[in-house]
Amino acid sequence: MLPFIAITMGDAAGIGPEVIMKSLAHVEARQICSPFVIGDAERLRAAGRIVGTRLSVRSIGEADIRSVAYADGVVNCIDLQLIPADLPWGKLSAVAGAAAFRFIELATKLAMSGKIDAICTAPLNKEALHAGGYPYPGHTEMLAALTGVKEVSMMLTAPNLRVIHVTTHIGLIDAIARIEPGLVERTIARGYDVLERSGVARRRIGVCAINPHAGENGLFGRGEEDEKIAPA
Repeated sequence: MLPFIAITMGDAAGIGPEVIMKSLAHVEARQICSPFVIGDAERLRAAGRIVGTRLSVRSIGEADIRSVAYADGVVNCIDLQLIPADLPWGKLSAVAGAAAFRFIELATKLAMSGKIDAICTAPLNKEALHAGGYPYPGHTEMLAALTGVKEVSMMLTAPNLRVIHVTTHIGLIDAIARIEPGLVERTIARGYDVLERSGVARRRIGVCAINPHAGENGLFGRGEEDEKIAPA
């Protein structure tokens, strides 16, 4: 059985619906997983017309996730009916921001209950998210709050490289101030754990410096590497 993947539609006024429809038009997607969208069915249809796909959109319920057919040419969607039909594209919308949170909220519930295997998120607009009453910096912090996790890390993954951030979604000056040996050590430990659980046999972890050339023995910066990173 292929893994069931919930794709959250992101900001309905943004690029998310179009990206989803273009992506699911590729048959390869259904060869590796059973994807469905949490969002708005009519918005997906409108996005499909914009990008010129021939996909049809079928509304399903939570109970249908593991029983409905996942066929080429059809996009299954849990339609929360939160998006007005006349919502303009490319305009900041508090309604779209609030809906984006609701999409993530349902996906998280399904994942935590074991009904799906993973979540894939389309882009959201953080300003719209805040305007909609959900002042999170981004997906990472939303998922942490919804799952009750106090400290999390974001990881970017490529075939031969994984990058895990010590800080996320804050300004550069604030990020430097926040870095401390304990946070660095915990981030390294989380990264190692993910590599181990992912079955990576040869695990090598490098830690990026703060200053150019890792400070070059005091030539650059104020000794941040020795103070904040080396002890970890």
